Amino acid sequence: MTENGVTRGIDWLLDPRRLPVRLLVLLLAAAGCLLLLTDAPTTTDWAIAVTAVLVTAGSARFPLVTSLAATGVLMLGFTVGVTGPVVPKVAAALALTELATRRGGLPSVLGGLALATAYLFHTAGGPGATVYRALVMALLPVLLGAVLRTTREGAARARRDAAELGRRRETEVIAARATERAAIARELHDLIAHHISSTVLRVSVARHALVSAPPAVLEVLDDIHRSGTATLHDLRTLVTVLRDPDAGAESFVDPAGLPLAITAVVERTRLVVSRIDLELDPAVGTVDALTGLTLLRLTQEGTANVVKHAGPDTTARLSIAVGPGPVEFRLSDSGPPAGAAQPVTPGTGVGLIGLRERVGLLGGTLGAAPAGPGWLLTARLPNKAGGTS
Repeated sequence: MTENGVTRGIDWLLDPRRLPVRLLVLLLAAAGCLLLLTDAPTTTDWAIAVTAVLVTAGSARFPLVTSLAATGVLMLGFTVGVTGPVVPKVAAALALTELATRRGGLPSVLGGLALATAYLFHTAGGPGATVYRALVMALLPVLLGAVLRTTREGAARARRDAAELGRRRETEVIAARATERAAIARELHDLIAHHISSTVLRVSVARHALVSAPPAVLEVLDDIHRSGTATLHDLRTLVTVLRDPDAGAESFVDPAGLPLAITAVVERTRLVVSRIDLELDPAVGTVDALTGLTLLRLTQEGTANVVKHAGPDTTARLSIAVGPGPVEFRLSDSGPPAGAAQPVTPGTGVGLIGLRERVGLLGGTLGAAPAGPGWLLTARLPNKAGGTS
């Protein structure tokens, strides 16, 4: 058995909640001792044995008093017992061992002296045997208790050291993550955001310069400008969150503005697909921030996949329902035209993997699978704001 196993065993035995089990075991052992190891025990012997066992029940709260009381019962057994106080001897030794385990120091010395004195007054077998018996029966429990106490204290120190080491490592990990987030935020701000900002500016200049361009071209430029502006806003929000994680999901989407955000995504998708219907529960604006952000990301990734895999000739339908149960998300499409490229195997895209992880962290479920010639993306999300799960 390992040291940890020994320590757990000692703690289990010394736990006050195990007292009924200990008493039952000791009573059974005492009964077996009197019935099998002694000749014709009297009622007095039974009474002394039972009393000695019951006295040990106080060791958890009053170890010194219990040890002295067990020694007193042993002296009573020496005085009035008939068959020999075997059970009181064991009970006194156990009480002294527990005293030395729980307290040590002066209380252990007092308990050991009291037990040794009890044996010295019982002079059966001559002076030499009496002194030897007194030393052994008093010294061994004190030494055993000291060993057990040292083992427990060492284990407690090891647990404290491990906890402190864990706290230090956690602090170091938090600091390292903060440094990493700051570095990513700098790169996003200095590199990606700069290029997107430049792109948005150039598209804006092109839009004003090509005033006589065909309407379709102007519409595409306007869409690129809107998408770039929205992306730039999200990037700046992401930089803020990376630098201050407490900003949370609320920085990305205000639940009250979620219907408009989802509608905007669908409107952009309508520019490149034949048809996409939207059935949006007005109560979607009441969901909590994390669920709202996940719904927005599901809409963005799902519609992007419709465009990418089903193509511009597909038709799609998006519905989001908020009822008394979980929030239900459902996006389906009719698939690509005959002869066009077919969707990839469900669940193999990086985007879908990210969505599955995001939904799973909320305690929801995500489904992505072929539905006839098209695709079906479904999700069930808990709505903490509505008290559902």
